[in-house]
Amino acid sequence: MSRRLLLLVPLAILFVLCSPTPILAAEGAAPNALDFRLDTALWAVVVFVLLLFILRKAAWGPILEGLQKREETIRSSVEEAKKARHEMEQMRAQFQKELAEAHQQIPKLIEEARKKGEELAATLLAKARDEIQADRDRQRRELDIAKDQALKEIWERAAQLATLISAKAIGRALSPEDHHRLIDEALNEMRQVARN
Repeated sequence: MSRRLLLLVPLAILFVLCSPTPILAAEGAAPNALDFRLDTALWAVVVFVLLLFILRKAAWGPILEGLQKREETIRSSVEEAKKARHEMEQMRAQFQKELAEAHQQIPKLIEEARKKGEELAATLLAKARDEIQADRDRQRRELDIAKDQALKEIWERAAQLATLISAKAIGRALSPEDHHRLIDEALNEMRQVARN
């Protein structure tokens, strides 16, 4: 486009120089530059209109088209920037919302962890108490069994001793059946005394 313009400008200048004007004519007297001359005015209007038409076709159209394209590019860039800013504001608001929710959840999570810790401690304490109680019960049973065995053994020895003493006192020996019967009777009597 600029090449066209460069070609048209010298053509227009050549046209003005080649046109018949009284200024370039060699008449004897020097013409007054301020005098109105119809032929010069007519040629100036023709050259102006022709130059206006040529410039409109060759320069102003492409210049306006380029300016419109640039304006459209700037407008689309501004719209994209507005859209991006709007999206960033939405993302920032969403981030702030999520951050606020996270800050609100922190005390809940701490409270939940504390409760779970307390529950776990209570569970472990109850389990330990149950195990201790089970050990105590088992030791009591073993102690009761050992005590019963010791008492039984003491009673049997006491019965044997009593039998020996009574046999010596009576002067006769008892049969094994008599011996067992006496032991059972003595044990029953002692149990009844122990229960009362």
